[in-house]
Amino acid sequence: MKKIFGAFKQLGQKIKSRVSREFLTYLVFLLIAVVIWYMNALNKAYTDEQKFAVRYTDLPEDKALANTPEEYLTLTINAQGFTLLKYRLGLIFNPITMEASYQTLRRNNRSAQGEYQLVTQTAFDRVAAQLSSGVRLIRIEPDTLTFLFSETIRKDVAVKPALRLQFEKGFLPKGAMLVEPAKVTVTGPKALADTMQYVYTRAKTFRKLKDTFRTTVELQPVRQLRYSSGEVSIVQVIERHTEAAIQVAIEPVNLPKELTMRFFPGTVTVNCMVPISDYEKLQPYMFRAVVDYASIRDVKDNQAKARVTLSRAPDYVTDVKFHPKNVDFIIEK
Repeated sequence: MKKIFGAFKQLGQKIKSRVSREFLTYLVFLLIAVVIWYMNALNKAYTDEQKFAVRYTDLPEDKALANTPEEYLTLTINAQGFTLLKYRLGLIFNPITMEASYQTLRRNNRSAQGEYQLVTQTAFDRVAAQLSSGVRLIRIEPDTLTFLFSETIRKDVAVKPALRLQFEKGFLPKGAMLVEPAKVTVTGPKALADTMQYVYTRAKTFRKLKDTFRTTVELQPVRQLRYSSGEVSIVQVIERHTEAAIQVAIEPVNLPKELTMRFFPGTVTVNCMVPISDYEKLQPYMFRAVVDYASIRDVKDNQAKARVTLSRAPDYVTDVKFHPKNVDFIIEK
């Protein structure tokens, strides 16, 4: 009985192996046939619509573009299947260049002031010449491109760095960041340029700084605006800092001549970080701690506290703190 079952099992495996080989052979020949058919099909010419990015050149320099014209053109083209497939897969990527000068633009007198139109049919030959060899241009859509221009102004605008500087322990910046050029000339639509207060650099982060820092950074672009310079140079002096404590006398301000004020305590302690190279020259007179009489003149109780403010400090010190913030006082005639 076992011999009979074994014989049937061997027969089944032989049949299964033969079917598997035949099916695999069939798939291989089917794949070859499909590839040959597809290659033959791609050799034929077809008509298809393709989207092309468009770049505008020769825009009028005395005007600013106030709208965003079409960024893509839909071209109906006739070409070999291989070429169309390359366009579909993005293997051919050449933006179409369109001249938008006074010679190619047409003023639209029936519409809003500053509106010009470009009829794409007038650029048919120039567009066709930019396509790959063997590609025939049939149609361009849209048939009309609209350009809105506004009055252009030139304005000097300060540059503001958008940099984040991180320092090694014990090191801090000395003085303000130096930007060259400190201002750039901005050219663009009046409505946009007029409201611009700063031109910002691109945001960047620099870490573990302990020496004087120098870099060149690009300006953050703004659509429809042009800059006289696309980048600026930045220098930041960095030096090791140490903590300093200074006793500064409190002064009254806006006090009538016939009155005197006395404070308890009469000084505040100013704590700050100072560059080591400037530590020896740091003096109390470089700071000014004041109490404004105008803020307390209506106070009847002489035991009320007076608020102290720090109105002056050297520009090379950082992290300035002082105490006490409020002091007792007496007003005398």
